Amino acid sequence: MFVRRSTYNALQAAYQRVIAERDQAVNLAAERLTTVTRQAEKLTRRDDWHPTTPVREPQPPQGDAELRRRLDLAERARRFLDEQILPLQAANEAMAAELRDLREGSEAGA
Repeated sequence: MFVRRSTYNALQAAYQRVIAERDQAVNLAAERLTTVTRQAEKLTRRDDWHPTTPVREPQPPQGDAELRRRLDLAERARRFLDEQILPLQAANEAMAAELRDLREGSEAGA
């Protein structure tokens, strides 16, 4: 099949344009892939240095003020328990006396 020289030249120019556009697209895709890969590596390095785990509870300070605070809390708890135990001890002594009286009464009757 015969083609005119002008048609051939036009087709050749169009082909060269398509080839150039393809090369530009390939280069752009390679550049984008490089950028994405670099950003992914950057995020990975950042996550390695700063993991996204929950925040840990801070360790309590172990200075003199902390020890005094803990001692004060322990002393308050002890005083609170002392106040609670007094009525219980009184009730226990009353029940023990009542139990003794009941035993003495049952032994006297037997």
